[in-house]
Amino acid sequence: MEASSVKGVHTPKPPRITLGHFILPAHHERVPFDFGNATIAAIVPTYKPRALTVRLIQALLRSSPNLLVYVVDDCTPREEGSEAIFKRIATISKRVTLLRTPENKLKAGALNHALARIFAEGRRYPDVVLTLDDDVVIAENTVRNLVTELMSSPELGAVCSQSRVFNKNKNLLTRLQGLEYLGFNAIRMADEGFFRGPLVMHGMLTAFRTCALRELGGFSESHLIEDYEVTARLKAQGWSVKSAVNAPAWTVVPEGLSRLWRQRTRWSYGGVTVVAGARSLSSVFQDILGHTLFVSMLLMIGILLFLRGEGDVPPYVADIVITLSLLQLGITYTFQLWLMRFYKEKDAWDWLIRLLLVPEFLYSYLMTVALVGSYFFHSFNVLKQSMRLRPTFLVRAGVRIFRACGYTEGHWGTRVQLPLP
Repeated sequence: MEASSVKGVHTPKPPRITLGHFILPAHHERVPFDFGNATIAAIVPTYKPRALTVRLIQALLRSSPNLLVYVVDDCTPREEGSEAIFKRIATISKRVTLLRTPENKLKAGALNHALARIFAEGRRYPDVVLTLDDDVVIAENTVRNLVTELMSSPELGAVCSQSRVFNKNKNLLTRLQGLEYLGFNAIRMADEGFFRGPLVMHGMLTAFRTCALRELGGFSESHLIEDYEVTARLKAQGWSVKSAVNAPAWTVVPEGLSRLWRQRTRWSYGGVTVVAGARSLSSVFQDILGHTLFVSMLLMIGILLFLRGEGDVPPYVADIVITLSLLQLGITYTFQLWLMRFYKEKDAWDWLIRLLLVPEFLYSYLMTVALVGSYFFHSFNVLKQSMRLRPTFLVRAGVRIFRACGYTEGHWGTRVQLPLP
């Protein structure tokens, strides 16, 4: 599906940026809404589904009698042994529709495949479209609270769930991600009134107003992280977004360093490309501000290191930089400790990790390396395209080096490896 406007769909007015966007939280107008009368379509793209996928579908069906589930098999290889699970899915309920893409399309393509089916069925369109990962676990009232939060505020185009980690206790790496996701939730809450809401309506579970998705023409299949891209377009069209506090959802995070690295290089590079291609700067302003501060810090450190040997930097400048860094560390550490009060899954090991500080420091350093690598990879691609470089030895070598580091322009993750140019 291509992005296009749809006749008869009301488009909110584009945001007018004021000082209040930086200071005061937004107060969304609320209208009465009866969840019992809401029609909902839940789309679950899947590739090599597992038992958790069956559990998710059953939970979705229990959440509302007016909910239809569309499971999209994104061309799972038949030899993978998934046929038994797909047969089980097809027999769960008459409210479940099992679709299969003609070729592997990845998540955005699979979502669009289901949307095309929904919009072509001729019946009244559902009020809400839920998009989910196939390994999500939801609570009894997650869907109800998510949909009610969305439809009670006419200016909202999407509302995402609270993201938590299902396999948190597996090892140190999953515990670190559990603490990280706690911070993600806090950031989304803080961003609620900031330039139409949080930066990303995450892909694990988000409720979209159907007319907003139709207005956008669905999801873009040319981006690595479709959830960030569609959020930016929603906000550019004037829709607001937010996170629902009382709608928890748990996801399975990578348990090994290799899979985590592949995930984060995709997230970081995908985020850079969304910002670079955004038509409305206000829709990605939080990221622009963050990237600007981060690059400024790197430049400052580089300048200090370069000039230090020349004796051109007064001693008090270095003292100021060190003092500000320690102050920032102290404020961040205090906030992270305070945030633990909202971490319902915490135990003694999580407290120990947070108090020690070192594990999270090393983890954040790893994420920083992934982001810096994304800057270099994006610059490499821009240079290659702007100069129309042919696949020479140097270009091929660059592609190979970046691919070895986890960066590629093709399909990311574990599905497909595209040939070198």
